[in-house]
Amino acid sequence: MIRRNAQKLGDVLEELLRQQHLDGRLYEKRLIRRFPEVVGQALASHVSQLFISKGVLHITVDAAVIRQEMQLMREGLIKQLNTALGREVIQDIRLH
Repeated sequence: MIRRNAQKLGDVLEELLRQQHLDGRLYEKRLIRRFPEVVGQALASHVSQLFISKGVLHITVDAAVIRQEMQLMREGLIKQLNTALGREVIQDIRLH
């Protein structure tokens, strides 16, 4: 039996989630998993909460110095995180 239009299961599931508008949670979970790789373990250890809402990544940090450092890195972080996610999911970062 010849299969036509064979697709990877992961691609099919991702498309299904996107169609059902459930892909936001998928990207949020991926982001949480990949965040320490992108920003480094030293900065990631000061982050207490991460979530995405309407294209905005909200990051809660435990020190003003870390918040200021991340603010300076903001544009680069957006690019690096979107690259790590494989799609432009994050348009802005808000630091709390």
